[in-house]
Amino acid sequence: MQDPVETPPKGRVLAVDDCAAMREIMCASLESLGYSVQAVDSGRAALEAATNSAFDAFILDVEMPGLDGMAVGRALRSDPKTASAVIAIHSSVDEAAVRQGFSQYDAFVPKDSGPRALGERLDDLVQGRRLAP
Repeated sequence: MQDPVETPPKGRVLAVDDCAAMREIMCASLESLGYSVQAVDSGRAALEAATNSAFDAFILDVEMPGLDGMAVGRALRSDPKTASAVIAIHSSVDEAAVRQGFSQYDAFVPKDSGPRALGERLDDLVQGRRLAP
């Protein structure tokens, strides 16, 4: 009997949320879509992870103690190493308020839309970037 062939991940994603349950849900959903996912609980941890590893996409919660998701997004966009990565905002904060603090995100997915919607939107963006010339 042959061993199943391992499919390489579609991409590497860093999920950032201060809620442990939300991190678990995001990881499970994204892994089911074929992504390799790392999760952290703070903005500072996100920037440290981005310094130490390459990611295709970042999912940022907005409301976190310390560095919020908008500050993390601005830092990621200003760093040449992470500037071209997909940034998705996954928050219960109103999109208009987020856009005032950080407008350079690729997708806004409200938390109440569910993790599957987040995964599908991220999938569209990451795969679209891979297909772009």
